[in-house]
Amino acid sequence: MDRRLILNYFYNILYQLVKIILPMIVVPYTAKHLGEGALSIYQFAGSVMNWFILFGILGVNTYGNRQIAKVRDNREELNSTFFEIFAMQVCNMLIAMLAYFAYIQVTVHENLLMWQLTGLTMIASMLDITWFFYGVEDFKKASIRNIIVKILGVSLIMLLVKKPEDLWMYILINVGSELIGQAIMFVQLKQYIGFSRISLRDAYTHHFRATFQLFVPTIAISVYTLFDQPMIGYLYKREHVTYYQTAMNFVKMFLYFITSIGSVLLPRVTNVYYNDEHGAEKAQGLVNTTMKIACLLAFPMCFGMMAIAPVFISWYLPQWPIVADLIRIGAPIIIFISMSNVTGIQYMVPTGMYNKYSASVIAGSVINFITNLILIPRFGAYGAIAASLLAEMTVTVIQFVLVRKVCRINLLTKSYFVYLIGSVLMLGAVIGAGQFLPRSVIGTLVQIAAGMLVYFIILVISREELCMKVLAKLGGGRVHA
Repeated sequence: MDRRLILNYFYNILYQLVKIILPMIVVPYTAKHLGEGALSIYQFAGSVMNWFILFGILGVNTYGNRQIAKVRDNREELNSTFFEIFAMQVCNMLIAMLAYFAYIQVTVHENLLMWQLTGLTMIASMLDITWFFYGVEDFKKASIRNIIVKILGVSLIMLLVKKPEDLWMYILINVGSELIGQAIMFVQLKQYIGFSRISLRDAYTHHFRATFQLFVPTIAISVYTLFDQPMIGYLYKREHVTYYQTAMNFVKMFLYFITSIGSVLLPRVTNVYYNDEHGAEKAQGLVNTTMKIACLLAFPMCFGMMAIAPVFISWYLPQWPIVADLIRIGAPIIIFISMSNVTGIQYMVPTGMYNKYSASVIAGSVINFITNLILIPRFGAYGAIAASLLAEMTVTVIQFVLVRKVCRINLLTKSYFVYLIGSVLMLGAVIGAGQFLPRSVIGTLVQIAAGMLVYFIILVISREELCMKVLAKLGGGRVHA
């Protein structure tokens, strides 16, 4: 990877670290001061609202990123492309907002004000232009803006939210911090583009069809990322919405270290594939490298979370022991999403394989929906997390089959076996260490350190190729595989 890609990845990772650290502070705080009853109202309302946002945004987040990457070297095209996509986004979101408020006015009979306040989040989504900065590969501005928003929001929550009756304030803080973040983005936008008068009709003519093509897989993915929560609320108990969401947040929080690679590489693969003479070959090389990086990180993350979950939850959220079980069941999702992020987001989307990408995620959503209908009424959050695991596995397998003829990815090499064996040995070491350590912050940190040390030793002893290259660079080229 060149210097710019590394810097973009660094800024994205910095933001992901903030996203990991801040919830570690705010989750137990809100669980104590708001309680699961108040939180479940907000989370249930948010899970329903997200569906309206989904239909309002269509596929703009991915399409806008990709399209800006294609035209970023032409200032005139960049101006017109941005304003056309943004104008269409605003119009679509206004329609979605009207639909959401009409829906809750008819269907919601309790806590209507909280649902209305939650709906104000849609304004922030309407004004979100993160996709532009990703498209021009300026992750620094987007990441700094996101970090400011998160820190501001958490600080105000800790300062002002003290009891369940403060739920309205908790919601407004979340909404307000997001709006401030969007305002920052527009100030930063001025250095890239100037105002360009566009036709709304042209905007829909040029971009609606393409965004809708990406909306199809987006809606399919959302069946098993958004629909599971309202299904739990309607088919089982609303408290299980909170348990499930908390567990999935833990499972996916470290996943951002890996999916950040996809966010960084999507515009680069797009630009190389369409503008370089040897674009297809270079794109395949990037994908094979990032698949190794993804698995190097995903395997120990998966097995590590399975190992530390019982001890960690016992002191972090002792009132919700069910979350530890859910984390252990859902941990393999890390591996499947990491792999499909490489094949789907880093290859299929940039190279225009929309139909095949859609087919893979539609298959996953069908599996998820059917499994949810069967399992949630009987097992609640347990059933939902098992269904999500099965769906992600389905998507990954299908994508590997669909890209095998155009992008060769060989998983039967030494490196991948080393990642698996090293992670299994790490699992044993972490569980063993947990038997002799206190159930506390220090004990969990020691477990994590022991696991990382064991995994690193296995990589070095086996002289794994990627690890040796990193050590060679750090050591000035003195380490050889």
